[in-house]
Amino acid sequence: MRMTSCVTALVVAAVVALPVGAAIKAMNLGELMSITDDAVYGTIVKSESIRLDAPWPNAVYTQLTVEGESLRTGEAGVFEMVFHGSHERSDDYVISEMPALQDVRRGGKTVVFFEKDVADVAGKNVVHNWANLYRVEQVFGAPVLVGKGEGSAFELNASLEEVRTRVSSAHADILKNGKKKILGLVK
Repeated sequence: MRMTSCVTALVVAAVVALPVGAAIKAMNLGELMSITDDAVYGTIVKSESIRLDAPWPNAVYTQLTVEGESLRTGEAGVFEMVFHGSHERSDDYVISEMPALQDVRRGGKTVVFFEKDVADVAGKNVVHNWANLYRVEQVFGAPVLVGKGEGSAFELNASLEEVRTRVSSAHADILKNGKKKILGLVK
């Protein structure tokens, strides 16, 4: 009995020690824009919990409505998008890849990258994880995107004008050279 417990403990320790692939891949701006269809700057005017039958029945999502403009096309409008998980206590469903509550509060400014019309998610626009959504704060009277550190498209804080310039440049590069192939990413 004691030997079985020791062997079980060693097997469990060995399994736990195995390397596991990360759910969020480090990407620069060009790579992020290669896997998303649009980038929007604007104000979050609505945030609500919804349920969709993807990837399983009755899965919990948060749907954001952002009034703003596409940083790729300059088109103004109202953009709706979803991310998996919810900050609503009654939903009791939070996942590690969803954006922080502070980043998706109503009235907050944001820059968000999303994939359009994802068939597997009821044709919704999808923000795949927290690395695709950036909070924008007023600093000395000017809008500043809050960077997310090493391995993100915007590692450091950046003025909105710098963000516009970098997104425009990356978009022009994609139009000229095509989308980048990203190793280790299935898409």
